[in-house]
Amino acid sequence: MTINDLYANARNGDRGAVEKLFQGLSESFRIFVQQRIWNKQDSEEIVQDTLTAIAAKYEGIDFEISFAAWAYKVLENKILHYYRTKRCRDSKFAQMEDGESLAVSHATNPDLKRSLLGCLKKISGVNRRHARILNLRYQGFSTEEICGKLEVSRNNVYILLSRARSMLKLCLEKGDI
Repeated sequence: MTINDLYANARNGDRGAVEKLFQGLSESFRIFVQQRIWNKQDSEEIVQDTLTAIAAKYEGIDFEISFAAWAYKVLENKILHYYRTKRCRDSKFAQMEDGESLAVSHATNPDLKRSLLGCLKKISGVNRRHARILNLRYQGFSTEEICGKLEVSRNNVYILLSRARSMLKLCLEKGDI
């Protein structure tokens, strides 16, 4: 059964078709994204974001061409957004190396500054959210503000912050994550 057939059955109220539809989309999206983005965690996040967006909107739209074409267009837009934010993030790290960043430029010890920048890059390569939460906390955002920016619960902020601090400590001590 094709994705469009499963969509038609799901739209007619078949609960089994809804489950099969999203399983099929999930499997094909993972393959599609992993061919374009090599970071497994980032690719999984893109797939989950796409499936969430599709689940929120698919029932209320009448498709002129096909549901599958629309779903893949949503996925392509998520991938484009990933590359745009990655490019922006990479340029911010380049600025940090040049001393233009507000967060790390205040470090008086140049060796410490270099170590912190290197560790933040490593953490960002492993998990973007951990690097982002460290940066937000350093910039002085409150827990509630971080919850709003990252769209996570208060408990998850504490968990993410704890893990990020552990990664930073390990990186500063051992030089690797």
